[in-house]
Amino acid sequence: MTTADPLAPLRAKFLVRVADDLSKLRAPQTSAKDKHYIVHRLAGAAGVFGYAAVTDLARDLDDLLIDQGDAPPEAFAELIAALEGLG
Repeated sequence: MTTADPLAPLRAKFLVRVADDLSKLRAPQTSAKDKHYIVHRLAGAAGVFGYAAVTDLARDLDDLLIDQGDAPPEAFAELIAALEGLG
């Protein structure tokens, strides 16, 4: 007997949100504040759904953004690549 994953519906919603987050993280017009919000949220939520690597990358980037207030686009590259691999 297989047990249904109780997080499956929430994980599906999370992945839909990740697609939107990816668009915003890639967009040059997205403010540093909005990017930081996305990164901070990913640092907290990704691990819940089994994406520990995303959590680690987002947490490191969150710390950088807290320290510096902003980060160059290349600082987001590793997190973006990890998000693209989800699903």
